[in-house]
Amino acid sequence: MSWAAALPALALAVVLLMGPGLLWGAAAGLRGLTLLAVASPLGLTATVVAAELAAAAGIRWSVLPLGALTMLGTLALWGARRRWAPGQGRPATRDPHAASTGVLSVAWTVSAVPLAVILLWIFQAPENIAQSHDNILHLNAIRYIADTGNASSLTLGYLGAASSGTFYPAGWHAVVSLLMINGGLPVAAAINVGNLVLITTIWSTGCLFLVSRLHGEQRIPLLAAAVLSTAFGTFPYLLLEFGVVYPFLLSVALLPVLLGLVVQFSGLGAPTTLGRTGTAALLLALLPGAVLAHPSVLAGLAGMGAPVLATAVLQQKWTRPRTAGALILLAGVLAGIWAYARPSRAGSMNWDDWGNPIDAVLEILLQAPVSGVPAVLVLICVGAGLVSLARHRRHRWVIGPYLVGAGLFVAGNLRDLPELRWILTGVWYNDYFRISALFPVGTLLLASVGAVAIARRVPSRTPVAGTAAAAVVVGLAVAPLYAAGSAINAAAAKYRFTATSQLLTIDERELLARLPDHVPEGSGIVGNPLTGASLSYAYTGRPTLLPYGTSSPTADGALILENLDSLRTDPAVCEAVEATGIEYVLDFGSDSVHPGERSIFPGLRELTPANGFDLVDQEGSARLLRITGCG
Repeated sequence: MSWAAALPALALAVVLLMGPGLLWGAAAGLRGLTLLAVASPLGLTATVVAAELAAAAGIRWSVLPLGALTMLGTLALWGARRRWAPGQGRPATRDPHAASTGVLSVAWTVSAVPLAVILLWIFQAPENIAQSHDNILHLNAIRYIADTGNASSLTLGYLGAASSGTFYPAGWHAVVSLLMINGGLPVAAAINVGNLVLITTIWSTGCLFLVSRLHGEQRIPLLAAAVLSTAFGTFPYLLLEFGVVYPFLLSVALLPVLLGLVVQFSGLGAPTTLGRTGTAALLLALLPGAVLAHPSVLAGLAGMGAPVLATAVLQQKWTRPRTAGALILLAGVLAGIWAYARPSRAGSMNWDDWGNPIDAVLEILLQAPVSGVPAVLVLICVGAGLVSLARHRRHRWVIGPYLVGAGLFVAGNLRDLPELRWILTGVWYNDYFRISALFPVGTLLLASVGAVAIARRVPSRTPVAGTAAAAVVVGLAVAPLYAAGSAINAAAAKYRFTATSQLLTIDERELLARLPDHVPEGSGIVGNPLTGASLSYAYTGRPTLLPYGTSSPTADGALILENLDSLRTDPAVCEAVEATGIEYVLDFGSDSVHPGERSIFPGLRELTPANGFDLVDQEGSARLLRITGCG
């Protein structure tokens, strides 16, 4: 499949993601950059709410429940606005502080077009996949939603491998599954098309929105935000290959617009026509989509928003008792989220032996978390921002989100202080790779102060008056050469099929392509997920015993993985085979998706004719066998 053939799906993705939010936002009276920035996050809220309502009503997941909710919500918002805001039912007058359409278009283009080009190069082809561990779950989850018609976060966990599901945030999966269901795309292409649209709409517009809440919708700050949005090494490029944690990627992409609304609510930034009550209502409307993208986004928002709100209180921006009471309640809720909305402690044990706080501090100072490669453009802007704030007291609070982002990354590296690390970063499994993706959001405001200060040092009526435009060009040229370039190359390497690629090799992919010729629909397959064998479900729809993880949630499944090759001597194995509907085995060897590691299930070792397994198809060392030893 070519990218040209994927263009209709790209257009569909934009409509599905932005359409509901544009209608809801316009009906509520939003205009300009605010409407564009919240359109996709609002659309995500519409998607997750529609998915939950459809699942509760027994309706298959498709564009129909999403479209119905969109229309009902639009009518309700329009009617409420006419009733409770007299005279507001007609189009709003232009905000005198708003940027022109031309300025917004240029700023968005400066951000989104380079990002789109970079992402297309990373993905290379629409059907390439990230050769990473968590992608086993994500690929199979999209197929599962398409097959079952259920995109509820309440039941997505286990992917049907157990009799009852469990909670898993399905916001990202709900969006991408619609592209597969309605766009006629294979699973992998739906993921790449979806990520391309999510990043260039949510992240690009969110960065513009956040910076504009501080400086106002002015040309230089918007262009600075656009350039900076592409210049960080950890986001979005790192999360396209690490894990891969696509739901977390979506949640971080949402963070700039959420933090921007907190800044607007605080009253510390530029004036806007949307009051504090309207801002709070808008923020609350975005939270369902954000939480069901990934719940940890609340902790990130709480941490970075806390110094903003605290500054507003100290500067006595709020004097009404009702507002102060609401703030105290909000602070209590956020503290509760930080304390209790976290995974089990066992989930963070993978990072017990990882981390070096000294290195982490140096990496923060060099704007080089994780990779160690300095983000030169960001480093210059942050330095200029600190100098500017040292000379001018106004807006010194922007250092707060920066310090929170930096502090969380350092805390995630506190290997020798496990209890403190757990308190501060357990929400993210103590995974400082994930935490590093939050750092650009915290840095953006401070870096924008520096970028604007540099731009304003240029005389306006001289031969160098075009320096601002030149800075944009230079910035876009420089950023990919350093920190961003390193991350981009690492991500691109993960999206290539080779003879030794980590999750699925060329031979294994070829064998999966022929699978429907040999395996009837409904016939189950067992294979080792860590070798890529469980992707038989994502690629062909043939059910697999273990569509995720490394252990089965059922007794029959566990017995098969432990003793399948003993089926001729253990009658219980054949009973388990019959109960689960397993008829075939995919043998992709023992090379794990984790480089240098091997993964072996005891029951999948001796797959020989003598033990009841007949070879059906083979490509290189990858084999498909039929279970014949159970009669």
